[in-house]
Amino acid sequence: MAVQAGLPDVKAAKMHAQSMLNEAEQMMNHGDQGHMDVMISHAEAMIKHTKEAIEAIPLDNIHGKETVEHMKEAIDHAEEAIGRGQSGNLEMAMAHANKAMAHARQGNQHAQQM
Repeated sequence: MAVQAGLPDVKAAKMHAQSMLNEAEQMMNHGDQGHMDVMISHAEAMIKHTKEAIEAIPLDNIHGKETVEHMKEAIDHAEEAIGRGQSGNLEMAMAHANKAMAHARQGNQHAQQM
């Protein structure tokens, strides 16, 4: 049975939350190595999984609200990291990537408790 887009699906939310965290880890690894293009690519993939996780989170779930709050923060910081990375500011890109990673961790932690 296929799940329709936009409908709550805890299993899909957990899967995308874990993928979000995996991409965030890769974003940090490549950023630390100075690979801006690859860091940006992983940040973009992280954002995609984060948005898909948010769409699948049931609004009535006790952990849902906190999960979404952290995920939205992760997106904001990842987008800022991308912008800073594209303008060549590695230090600021990594500062935002680090914050995105922290929120991705927290978001995933809450998601896995749903």
